[in-house]
Amino acid sequence: MDDKLSGAVEVLVAQLNDQMKQVADTKSTINSLLRSMGKEPMFQDVSAEQASAIRPDLFYGKGLATAVQEYLKRRKQACGADEILRGLEQGGFDFRSVSWKEADRLRSLSISLAKNSVTFHRLPNGTFGLLSWYPENIGKQEPPANKKRGRKSKKAKALAEAVTKPVQDKP
Repeated sequence: MDDKLSGAVEVLVAQLNDQMKQVADTKSTINSLLRSMGKEPMFQDVSAEQASAIRPDLFYGKGLATAVQEYLKRRKQACGADEILRGLEQGGFDFRSVSWKEADRLRSLSISLAKNSVTFHRLPNGTFGLLSWYPENIGKQEPPANKKRGRKSKKAKALAEAVTKPVQDKP
């Protein structure tokens, strides 16, 4: 009976989160309109609060990448490493399984997510999302050919040679 009810609670919490996001979007739109009219924003609490219904054993026994993927899918948005860490802790993720010291967890999580570019994508604002949420070419962008490490354009090589050549005195 509890399993059926907990499933219903999770569905309702997801609906509540969607409703709260809609309210935050509406408040933000009202504030934008007021600013364009030269008036002060009406709402200061524009951020959508997330109702929390993470079971204390939701991530227990799961691998790190799997647990983070599930957390991000529940949130339906990119999150900062600190938010993800709190979610994993709340969901009972066993950090002993990855041998992370408590003081280093945030740093280790950030590094792990950044390295796993097959599954996760680090956005320019420092948050992490699932790579599957973004356009196909987003994770595969390469710098221009002359910007790659170790390669210099012909012009750059010539300039470097000119700068390092010894100056000869004219008689």
